[in-house]
Amino acid sequence: MHIVLLARKTLYTQPGGDTVQVEETASALLRCGHEASIVLAGDALPRKANVLHGFNLGRPADLLPYFRSFKGKKILSSIYVDYSLADQQRFPVLYSLVGKHGLEYVKTIARALNGSDRFPGAQYMAVGQKSQVRTLLRLTDLLITSSKSEKERIQDDFGSLSCRVKTVPLGIGESFLEPYEEAKERKGLLLLGRLEWLKNQKTMINWATENNWPLTVVGDANANQKTYYKECLNQAGSSVSFLPYTAGDELKRLLRSHRVLIIPSHFESFSLVGWEAASQGMHVLYNDVADMNETLAPVGTPIQMADKKAAVSVISAAINGNLAQKKSHDLLESRSWDAIILEL
Repeated sequence: MHIVLLARKTLYTQPGGDTVQVEETASALLRCGHEASIVLAGDALPRKANVLHGFNLGRPADLLPYFRSFKGKKILSSIYVDYSLADQQRFPVLYSLVGKHGLEYVKTIARALNGSDRFPGAQYMAVGQKSQVRTLLRLTDLLITSSKSEKERIQDDFGSLSCRVKTVPLGIGESFLEPYEEAKERKGLLLLGRLEWLKNQKTMINWATENNWPLTVVGDANANQKTYYKECLNQAGSSVSFLPYTAGDELKRLLRSHRVLIIPSHFESFSLVGWEAASQGMHVLYNDVADMNETLAPVGTPIQMADKKAAVSVISAAINGNLAQKKSHDLLESRSWDAIILEL
């Protein structure tokens, strides 16, 4: 088969977890003997493709022109992120007026107007976000979610699904499963991800400053949330350091030298970085919210970010090595991309 992996226009200019997911899916498909092409929204599809695999249900304006015209089978990996908790803090008045889907509509248009993303098209402008997502789901032959709770959220938001649905977790890259030499000493907290309201890094930066925890924050500013990035920098104390977006061997070095990965996000559909950190021997702590309370349970420890006193107690125990670690090599091996791609 020739499979086209259709992703957002900003897949490489603003890399995230979906960048890893798309690239690893393509590589694993090639190893299985298939042809795989990555196409960014706005670009033309290869003529000989017979399967279209789109990513990001929440970006229907990117996907619908292709899903309407493509004659072969259409698959959609939902990666359906709920921005509502972050948006209620970021835009409280606007959120109260237009709600979750209305605010996604506003943000889509705003990104087009400021030049950070492509124009969504006249039909999207006319009918809105929720209607376009429902249309996209009707045109999909197979919907792939990374957790059961993700499927349930989609049904709650858009009604019963006419397409087939399969739940397939994400995989761990081969380089993360290779044996490695353990560092002489692990210390401190590590935060990974683009700096933005959804990821909630500012809360951890404040707590680390108050408690003098050594914290390394790795990631670039969201192109549309540079004020948030500046706030993170301004509120950081001397125990907090910042690094730009990092991947490859340097990322693995960070994972192997730090003791604890903390994921304070208001929401994550599937935190791939949590599994990668566990594979490198880290303690993984995550905010106990959907969908992380399902996808990270095998390798991490939940914390209630809304309960500061309790959360600080668990984080302190983890930093000092007084928290039991979840780790299973057999479990990690079962999550290799080559194993996951067989399910796909």
